[in-house]
Amino acid sequence: MNEEAYIRFESYLNNEMLEQERLDFELELRDNSELKESFELYKETTAFVKQKFSPETTEFKKNLESISDGYFVEGKKKTKVFSIRPWHYAAAASVLVLLGTWIFSNNSMPEYSDYSQHENASFVERGASNEELKNAQDFFNKKEYAKAVTAFEKMGNLDNPEYQYFYAIALIETSQYKKAETLLNGIRQGTSVYKDKATWYLALSKLKQHDFEGSKILLRQIPRDAEDYDKAQELIQHLK
Repeated sequence: MNEEAYIRFESYLNNEMLEQERLDFELELRDNSELKESFELYKETTAFVKQKFSPETTEFKKNLESISDGYFVEGKKKTKVFSIRPWHYAAAASVLVLLGTWIFSNNSMPEYSDYSQHENASFVERGASNEELKNAQDFFNKKEYAKAVTAFEKMGNLDNPEYQYFYAIALIETSQYKKAETLLNGIRQGTSVYKDKATWYLALSKLKQHDFEGSKILLRQIPRDAEDYDKAQELIQHLK
């Protein structure tokens, strides 16, 4: 997940977003399962950090140290009875959750968000008469992918490989994989400049669905002279 996403998370949690911005963000959370998972993890981690540095938690750590000191003396085990308040359990649970998350993150496979830095769409110039095409372009560039999908679908004629390419990316972002992959497979069978890029995004679609083997198969089909070849080779290495 990139830095921009974390800035949005923080703005939302601190009620710093404008009303429309907040509504758009909540819509995106609803439509984008990966973004929602990252947001929930960020929210939990933020709560943990606040808890960790609170005065009460600091006192709890001191209590644990004194308990440990009193438990082992000159190699002899002593029994000591003490009470633990409910918040102690919560603090301990938070530590375990964060530790588990850290271990998982450091041993997990690469994520779609690590590679989903999309180029901007540039279908139309300012003042163009095709309103839906312009809406699709603008929503895509603002990363409002659910709205971009709606705008693309209102266009009717999507025979242009460029439109299909950006429409497919918006579909992947909103987890509509089957429709996206149908479009991308059509593009890669053609001769447009988006042919190899379609293969790259098919691989990313599989990655987002955690079909790692399927992603590797597609990545290996990207030719050496393709723009995304180096990224494809890097991703293959991470998927081993």
